[in-house]
Formats: sequence, structure tokens, C-alpha cells
Amino acid sequence: MRLMVMGDFHYSRMESGSAEMLAARDEAFSTMLGKFLEWDADLHISLGDLTHEGHPEELEFVFDSIESSGRPFIHVLGNHDTLSLPKAEILTITGQQRYHAIDREEAMLLFIDTTKEMNADDWGGEMEEEQLQWLQAQLETSGDKPVFIFGHHPVYATTERSTNEKGSIHPGIKMKEALKKKEGFGFYFCGHNHVNSIVQQDGWYYVQTAACLDNPAFRVVDLSEGKVKISHIPIDDNALADHITKFHKGMPGFEPTEKPHGEETDRSLVVDVMQSV
Repeated sequence: MRLMVMGDFHYSRMESGSAEMLAARDEAFSTMLGKFLEWDADLHISLGDLTHEGHPEELEFVFDSIESSGRPFIHVLGNHDTLSLPKAEILTITGQQRYHAIDREEAMLLFIDTTKEMNADDWGGEMEEEQLQWLQAQLETSGDKPVFIFGHHPVYATTERSTNEKGSIHPGIKMKEALKKKEGFGFYFCGHNHVNSIVQQDGWYYVQTAACLDNPAFRVVDLSEGKVKISHIPIDDNALADHITKFHKGMPGFEPTEKPHGEETDRSLVVDVMQSV
């Protein structure tokens, strides 16, 4: 099984952008999305903030490109995606689900929604009780097969910056207690904080991925012969960085992140899931 994972993409309509900025935006985002979709995989996954403000034209641009590629794609909602429209309208445009499970022979994949709806003042994460109970039930039924969870916000006090204000699912929500329902190996993939970070805690591997505009790259997750291999793949395009610098500081509400790459141990990981936890 191979999964392609994209961090925060932040495609922006840039309503007040100059002609030069818009041209650079089109080149940069088309290049990044094209490189991501070139790879063959069972699923291509966005960890949220696929768009910058969640406007219909932003969602439609990205999804039109993805649909034309024919790649199977799953979009996890991010806080920027939910700024402008109710979630029900977003899902109508994208044809996606708010949260759901894919149970495969080799692993269970869980896609969760950690976002607030149309709340520009609070970009922190949450999870309602119904979804939390659903998550616990899925973990209990997964048995000892590996579980991969994909959400936008990190769990509090796990990856880099997850203890910052609004940098995680709210610490009052008992996510770690829910995750303890899992027997065997668990992998929790998130974005939000724009820094690569991999942390192991209590049988879980927390894998946070930087934003594409700060660190043009994506992750490849392979599960084969009893091992999970997570690789960090930089996008190979000499002009990409120049295109990005022409517009990214002009996006309202977006600031480049210092040191988004993390350490080498934050970019790759190999886990033998045939061993006992």
C-alpha cells in the first residue's frame, strides 16, 4: 500500500494580487500539484488547508485539477478551508466526507475533522463527542492491524508547536485517552503548524508535515512486507522557489515559517509493524 500525503497547500484566489503575483501563483501551485499527482499511489491525501480562505473558486480550482488526473484523492478539512462556507456546502463542492474510515486488509485508514466552522478568530482544533466516540470504536475494532489517522490539527503536546495556543486539538479534549484504545501500531498524520515533526509516544507515531509554500515537498507512506516507511520528497523544480517568493508574503494571513524542514529525524521514518509494541 502506498499513500501520498500533502501538507498545508494554501491555494489562494489572491483577490488583490497583481498580475505578476497571480502569474507566479499559477505557476507555483500548478507545479506543486502536478508533481504530487505524478506519483502512483492507492490514495493521494491532503492534510487540510488545501485552500487559503475556503472560497468556492479556490476549492473548484484544486478539485478540477485533481479530478482531471484521475487520482483517488481524500481531503481532510483544515481551518482555512472552513473559513468562508458552512461545512455542508464545502462537502457538496468537493464530494468528500467530513470523517470516515477505509478498512483495508493490511491497515485501517481513518480520516477525521478537527476544524471549527467559519471561525476566523479561533484556528485551534476541536472534536465533538459523537466523532470522538466513533474514533474510539474504530480503533477498538481495528484489532492489531496498523491504523493511520489523518487529521489537520495535531494532538496536544505531541509534535512541534502543538503546545502553542491554537496549535492543536484543544487540550481539554481527551484525544490521547481515545488513542489508547488502539492495540498495536498507530500513526497520526497532521499539518497545521507548518513544521516537519515526527514524535513517538505511547505506541503512536505522530507525523506532522510542513506547509508546501515553506517547504515544497510531500510525504510518501509505504506499507510493505511488515514495515511502514515514511519518506520526505522535495519537489524538484528550479523555478519553484522564485515563483513562491513573488506572491506568498502578499497572501493575507499567511506568513512564511522559519525552519520548516525540521531535523532529519522529522523527515523520514521506518517502523517494523510486525514487532510487538
